[in-house]
Amino acid sequence: MAELGQQTVEFSTLVSRAAEDSFLSLKELVDKSKSTQQSDSDKKISLLKYLVHTQQRMLRLNVLAEWCQQVKKNFFF
Repeated sequence: MAELGQQTVEFSTLVSRAAEDSFLSLKELVDKSKSTQQSDSDKKISLLKYLVHTQQRMLRLNVLAEWCQQVKKNFFF
């Protein structure tokens, strides 16, 4: 078994997981905002936190995709 951090994962799997996790997080956020008596300010803050987290995650995926393309170009001339 590979050591932690040494496993190979398909890029498409990372994208699928990120999309699924983002969708589930958004669904939880919507359900929570409907079921609780949060103020509008609290709802906006929660939404902003979700958006920032999702944006960071997608940015990391984008950087990883660009890195993979660069490695592929350098490795296969």
